[in-house]
Amino acid sequence: MGRLAWSQLRFRAARTVALLAGMLLAATAFTVLTAASRTSQLRTVGTVSAHFEPAYDILVRPRGARTKLETSTGTVQPNFLSGIYGGISLAQYRTIERIPGVQVAAPIAMVGYTLMRAGIVVPLPAAAAARPGRQLYRYATTWVSAGRTIRVPQPSSYLYLTPDRIGLDSSGDTYEDLPGGSRATVCPQPTGVPASPFSAAAQSEDWCWSKIDGNAGAFTLQHPPDEPYAIVNWSFPMLIAAIDPAAEAKLDGFNRALTSGRYLGQDAGDGRAANGQPTFPVLAAASSGIGEYALTQVQRLPAPPGPVTLSPATMTGETAATGQTVLTVRTSAAQAYRQVLTPLAGDGQGVGVYVTAGPVGYRRDGAGLLTAVPVSNPVSVWQPGQATTALLAPPVDETATQYRPLAAHQQIGSQESGGEPEMQLVGVFDPARVRGFDPLSRVPLGPFQPVTAAPADAASRAALGGDLLPSLNLGGYVGQPAQLITTLAALPVLESSQQFSGNLHAADPISVIRVRVAGVTGPNPVSLERIREVAQQIAVGTGLDVDIVAGSSPEPVTVALPPGRFGQPGLELTQGWVKKGVAVAILTAVDKKSVLLFALILVVCVLFVANSATAAVRGRRRELGVLASLGWTRPRLFAAVLGELAAIGLAAGVLGAVAALPLSDAFGLHASPGRAALAVPVAVVVAVVAGLVPAWLAGRADPVASVRPPVLAVRRGRQPGGITALAVVNSVRAPGRTLIGVISLAVGVADLTVLAAVTAAFRGVVVGSLLGDAVAVQVRGVDYVAVAATVTLGVLAVADVVFLNIRERAAELATIRSFGWRESALARLVVTEGAVIGVAGSLAGAALGLAGAAEFAGQLPPRLILTAAAAAAAGVLVTAGAALLPARLLRHLPVSYLLAEE
Repeated sequence: MGRLAWSQLRFRAARTVALLAGMLLAATAFTVLTAASRTSQLRTVGTVSAHFEPAYDILVRPRGARTKLETSTGTVQPNFLSGIYGGISLAQYRTIERIPGVQVAAPIAMVGYTLMRAGIVVPLPAAAAARPGRQLYRYATTWVSAGRTIRVPQPSSYLYLTPDRIGLDSSGDTYEDLPGGSRATVCPQPTGVPASPFSAAAQSEDWCWSKIDGNAGAFTLQHPPDEPYAIVNWSFPMLIAAIDPAAEAKLDGFNRALTSGRYLGQDAGDGRAANGQPTFPVLAAASSGIGEYALTQVQRLPAPPGPVTLSPATMTGETAATGQTVLTVRTSAAQAYRQVLTPLAGDGQGVGVYVTAGPVGYRRDGAGLLTAVPVSNPVSVWQPGQATTALLAPPVDETATQYRPLAAHQQIGSQESGGEPEMQLVGVFDPARVRGFDPLSRVPLGPFQPVTAAPADAASRAALGGDLLPSLNLGGYVGQPAQLITTLAALPVLESSQQFSGNLHAADPISVIRVRVAGVTGPNPVSLERIREVAQQIAVGTGLDVDIVAGSSPEPVTVALPPGRFGQPGLELTQGWVKKGVAVAILTAVDKKSVLLFALILVVCVLFVANSATAAVRGRRRELGVLASLGWTRPRLFAAVLGELAAIGLAAGVLGAVAALPLSDAFGLHASPGRAALAVPVAVVVAVVAGLVPAWLAGRADPVASVRPPVLAVRRGRQPGGITALAVVNSVRAPGRTLIGVISLAVGVADLTVLAAVTAAFRGVVVGSLLGDAVAVQVRGVDYVAVAATVTLGVLAVADVVFLNIRERAAELATIRSFGWRESALARLVVTEGAVIGVAGSLAGAALGLAGAAEFAGQLPPRLILTAAAAAAAGVLVTAGAALLPARLLRHLPVSYLLAEE
């Protein structure tokens, strides 16, 4: 039996070489593709591990703080922090600190926004003082934000310049000395409560100057009193937040972000000034984070013939009067913010009222796009009784479109309590120096950096010219970062119902707690279990909302802002919402992909070898029939055929192992000699498994049928209705072989569909987050090498099926040609047979690919279906093209010999 097998291998060299080539291709492909899969897995695990640990592992929020949108999408909104004011008690914080495994628990208590003022001097041109007679100037400021798309006009203010002396009377009114000893009031003090804090009565300013004695000491702002000027008043909403200084330093190195002064003391808080006024320390941000500027235009109005009384009631005519522009000045938020810090560094700044802002609400439009819902805040938030001059008025930006509900907390402390709490500046910090951690796993939930919102489409990019930045509008979409940082010990003077009105959180002042777990080294099972165990203990012990953010990554989410007031256009913005569990999902997906790819490789290789082995057995049916008639038993015939295939498999495995190493190096894949050597036993096993059915068929050889196969019965005869119908009939005549071609191609197309779908339309697990995108870009080339090889094997299997069909039906094709068929018609027949197999395999593969991609994505979006259709179309075209080579063999058919043999 062994000698027979050797003689078959030796003297049927062509068949042996063909079978060896097929197995060699399968063995080499197996080694290269498994190396590609392993390389992809190693790179992915390395990337995920390197970018695993964020700033903290667990986020703890008040009970009920997690929104339905966050729950349904598995995300945490990046700007949620500005909408949470209290909800966690100090006792719950201490409980979390004591839980075993908690390395750092860093709380943040958001207090609210206090308005801080800065006045920027706008001097009149030097020629103004030199002009004779009285002069009247009007200056109007427009507040520009959102990349110049939002322009909020402020009511006009006025400046009166006289050659006469001016002075202040006992009531504080400014008067002008007239010839003859009489007086005229020119700048009266405001009276009454303005109807709105944004009306002209509240937002306008009136300045009276004398060419002789300036403003008579009414107001100087460290400017020469004899040089007339106007003032642009900035009202900065500055967010006060309280931290545990020691815990914050451990978490993000906040103590190393100082640019001047000293760090907060652990217990520094409720202090008292010499006059009994309560004080508390603050660290101020070195920059405001506000993206806004003010554009002020100064116009000279017609010279008045006599004294002018500057008040909103008397200036109605001048509001519409035509003036001559003498000056246009632009002042920036950065320019004004430097002046804001001055009073803090000196005598301190009192907090008489602060405002809290709620979270942004969303709805989905008809296309499923998230849309921010505008809200309407009452003017009573800004305490109109306080807004008597532009210096004390809130920013006029608050009249622009708002998305956050606002609430005011007015200071109501008695004399015994000491009055307004006063901030004392102890240091300045640079937000950029606060440790940001890895960009791919950054959790944008800290209080120090503003949340970015980048334009998502061309129209928004053209409108904004960059990211959407915070403005002076407290209800704007992008919230301001915390710019004043104090300690938890200072909270009693800020959140006491005896000090401030409104719904305060004196009993549960903490907004969030960020927890880092000890012993976390990466996305390994031990670390993940430690994080899960600590999160579970926090949830059970406190009843708070707990989110595991370790292994998370920012996920771009598109949010639409509808058109708003003061020129705000409709915008589409992209924000990095925190996608939870990205690292674990990626590693799980990669493991699934590796197992799937390994299985697909084995399936294609087995099918390819089985097809070649079956063809070899069918070509020897006469020989096997003769051996059976000579007394060879079925087990002996089975063993002979299987032994030949095992020998060829052994040779193919050795050659494949040798060829795989340089091929893997050429593609930049990780293939060790040990993995290459694995191709030898795998090739033998594949050859044996693939040869079981052909060997079984060989053992059942019938001597009579093998020598002269029977003619089909007449009752089964049919007349095809054209080349396509004949091609379908020919494919069905050998169902086993056709099925092998269909399955081989289906496996390749399914693999291509899954990968193309992941690349083109997959948003959620493998790509979509920053970490997922980085992994996908890194391993995508390796994946396409593997898929290309798998598809190639499938296409070659189809070509092999067509080739074997031509060989076995050579006499039939010769007979058809003798009937007058042209060679082009026969070629169309063969190519159509390949296309039929290609259509069946491509459609089946596309369906399997859709199912696999939907399993990863959890959904079946239209783009995924289009991708599958494109992959199926490509499979049909490639297989039809692959059938052209076997079709060319028709030219070499020995027609006369085949007809004579029949």
